[in-house]
Amino acid sequence: MRKNVNKEVVNKSDLKTGKKILIMANAHLNRHHPGDNINITRGKKFRDVIAPLFAKPKGRDVESSYDVSG
Repeated sequence: MRKNVNKEVVNKSDLKTGKKILIMANAHLNRHHPGDNINITRGKKFRDVIAPLFAKPKGRDVESSYDVSG
């Protein structure tokens, strides 16, 4: 993924594929170890793209900023 992601160009399929790649490579986890916590950074790409893919809803009717379910 690029550092600066243009949300107008990225579609749900791209996000779904990107999430699968991150999961397969454990690239979103600390030390890239299965079962570790998500690697939290202040970087723009993490805040805008990666974190929303793995966000857990905190209540009813809460959706992440990227809905990749369909």
